[in-house]
Amino acid sequence: MTSAASPRSMPVDRELLRGMSADATIYSLTRPLALIAYTALIAAFVLNAIVLSIVGGVDEEQTTTLTWTLVAIAAFAVASILFTRAQVRRAITTAMPSGSTVGVSLGDETITLFAKNGVSDMAYSTFRAVRVGRHAVILLLRGASIVTAVPRALLSDADIAQLKSKI
Repeated sequence: MTSAASPRSMPVDRELLRGMSADATIYSLTRPLALIAYTALIAAFVLNAIVLSIVGGVDEEQTTTLTWTLVAIAAFAVASILFTRAQVRRAITTAMPSGSTVGVSLGDETITLFAKNGVSDMAYSTFRAVRVGRHAVILLLRGASIVTAVPRALLSDADIAQLKSKI
């Protein structure tokens, strides 16, 4: 049987949502596949810029095409980052709307999260890793690319050490 410590809770405000969204966005953008994708975009941008500088003004149509390609690559990278940030923010604000209260309780075998949408009691074995940000503790689910974000302010250093030892 799991013995849970008394839950700690806090109100959710815009600043907490902003910070947690930033931490979760950084996590999303620094995952291995994202890093490979952004590296490929940067390489394509650099290669295109080199070709553009070599071609120069020799062929105006080719220069125009290469210039638009540079703009498209840059726009795609920026749009991808903005889209990721919007998706993360939407997920966090759906789980923890501003003005609501969020709480956490760590037990021997489970972590319990309290939010507006209800209570989630999850075994530590549900998760495969823990990432600690400035505003959020990101719990990575086993076998999926889904994460659970917990406000960092609700967890002490001892709590984080417990999470890391159990996960």
